[in-house]
Amino acid sequence: MKSLRYINSLIRESFSRWGSYLLLVELVAAATAGVAVPLMRWATAGILRQAGIPYLGVDNFTFVLLHHSGATALLLALLVLLLVLVYLQFAVLLGGIASIQQREGLGVRGIVREGLADLRHLRPSSFGFFVVYLLLIVPFAGVVVQSALLNKVKIPAFVLDWLSTKPVFAVLVAVFYGAAAYLGLRWVRVLPNTILRDQPLLTAARQSWQQTRGKFWRYSWRLLLLTVGTTLVGWVWSSGLIGLQTLLDRTTIAFPAAVVLLTLLLAGQTLLGGATSVLYLLFLVAPDELRPAIRPIPNKHHWLRRIIVLVSGGAVVVIMAAFGAFYMTGALAEHPLTISHRGVDAGNGVQNTIPALRKTAAEKPDFVEMDLHETKDGQFIVLHDENLKTLTGVNRTPYQLTLAQLQQITVRENGHQAKLASFDDYLAAAEAMNQKLIVELKPTPSDSPQMLNHFISRYAKRLVADHDRVHSLSYKLMTQLHQRVPKLYAGFIMPFSLVAPQTQLSGYTVEETTLDSELVETVHAQHQSVWAWTVNDPDTMAQMLFEDVDGIITDNLSELKQVIAEQSNHPSYAQRLRLFATTLDDFGDPVIGN
Repeated sequence: MKSLRYINSLIRESFSRWGSYLLLVELVAAATAGVAVPLMRWATAGILRQAGIPYLGVDNFTFVLLHHSGATALLLALLVLLLVLVYLQFAVLLGGIASIQQREGLGVRGIVREGLADLRHLRPSSFGFFVVYLLLIVPFAGVVVQSALLNKVKIPAFVLDWLSTKPVFAVLVAVFYGAAAYLGLRWVRVLPNTILRDQPLLTAARQSWQQTRGKFWRYSWRLLLLTVGTTLVGWVWSSGLIGLQTLLDRTTIAFPAAVVLLTLLLAGQTLLGGATSVLYLLFLVAPDELRPAIRPIPNKHHWLRRIIVLVSGGAVVVIMAAFGAFYMTGALAEHPLTISHRGVDAGNGVQNTIPALRKTAAEKPDFVEMDLHETKDGQFIVLHDENLKTLTGVNRTPYQLTLAQLQQITVRENGHQAKLASFDDYLAAAEAMNQKLIVELKPTPSDSPQMLNHFISRYAKRLVADHDRVHSLSYKLMTQLHQRVPKLYAGFIMPFSLVAPQTQLSGYTVEETTLDSELVETVHAQHQSVWAWTVNDPDTMAQMLFEDVDGIITDNLSELKQVIAEQSNHPSYAQRLRLFATTLDDFGDPVIGN
């Protein structure tokens, strides 16, 4: 009951000065997402361009560090600036929330001045702790202290999926998340102590540890109540509007009603996102008890801020309505390529085998993606893993065996079994079914020096004639392929995308966790394509549609085709509204300053 009364006090306080609170949160959001983030990306891209570095990823990080000292120094300076901006963001937010809550009437300029003054706490002696605090605690346990500036600090989904399949690693991941959540709540007072109580960072950390002793479960419960409550409100709002549109679809006012209801959906979720951020920030300011303001309540600025919020909100609503009109007519519907990952659909066979290819090709995907390794005798076998142990129990690699030996091996998966296939046989089977392929070349240090020459001489003309495509995790390999066979699509697979790459290749296959609209827009401006991988759940598929990707690689082909059909095949307005609400929920986690 005490926690319920506490949550009620947060809600009443947020409503008492809703104009001031929302104005503060939205101004910081605009400055962060609309100014700071684009400038940081522009500066990063400029440094890479001037240094002649085509992309920045985990595979070339060491090379950049060793061979581009000037660019490395500038990138490190940008990293420091990024951390300073994150600190300033929270200094302004927490200082502003505390000022509004205590009715100090500082105004926007005063709040920003105090935030800038708080930068003095970022001393070299404590900067290392701040880096650990932000890069470790915030992305994993920071429900209340996320930032658009740190959106790229995350573990790619495919890494977590792989770890979850290994019992030992799965336990370690669970322990890590548990430890991060524990540290996050024990250090939840660090920024408030530093910003609001003028304590040095290390002192604030020690003080937070003392202040939160014995309160872990209380704080966890209160955050859970906030999260469940705001999520439930959002679900009820969306479901109610979708239900109403379902009824109105049978009337003559279905289209105008759909535009209005979509506008209400967007406006409601935007306001809820802002209100949720305010509630989380109030929790940070006073996680134990929200004490009432002592100072008298000024009136002039209070109403002025509400007017500003209403006027700016009205302009945003007009833009939302225009978007709703375009969306409901299907003008924004995208039709990305459907790409079957490793040639299977929902476990309908053994990956990268001809029987699975035949089953999957019958579903008419735009492309079937498959993998190639070079064999001991310079041939090519269709196989993903570098070791055969997972699918066969045989602890050998393709480069240790000849093609003839490999073709005798039976692979088993998903209750199915089949023989390994040579690329000649797999390509012939695909051609017989008029099925286009995306070939992933998987080079290893054990490959022969002539590997690419063999691939080009044997298959390049056929692949071009069949309108097949090639991609790989090796940028060097794809650059060589693109230079030698410019008519053949050559794409670079990026497990992590910090900024948009700047290359002459045909396109990029980007891991979906770090793919965003800015990257897609930049790549499209360079007249290149973007495929998202590996997208296996309907919500993320819908999100990728709105990101305007050119292709979606999935293990669940039939589900992807169904999601696209719901968007494209003359859906009802209620279906469009439901699809958009699902995508909005996926985007709509409350992120302070975003």
